[in-house]
Amino acid sequence: MSEKFGEKLRKVRTAQKKTLEELATAIGSSKAYVWQLENKKNAKPSAELLLKIANFLGESPDFFLDDEAEERSENQVEDAFFRKFKKLSDEDKRYIDRIVSGLDGKNDD
Repeated sequence: MSEKFGEKLRKVRTAQKKTLEELATAIGSSKAYVWQLENKKNAKPSAELLLKIANFLGESPDFFLDDEAEERSENQVEDAFFRKFKKLSDEDKRYIDRIVSGLDGKNDD
């Protein structure tokens, strides 16, 4: 597991103004365990828990695992975007499609 996992987790969580309790509830864990993940040197959440954390925070699991990455790579940004996009309603997805179509000068309708 990444040595910087905890500090990245705290940084992303606080940037999104999420509390320890909100994250714990979202991933089905305790506030104390989330605190340990953020503060323990070699925190090792399971793959399932890592995915829950990444999904809740709209991040790529790879970002949390890569000690070299201080900022998200382009692939990680795209991965996070598509995680959020998949959770949207069909109506919201169509709306975003129309926006993107307008940005690239095409209209695929």
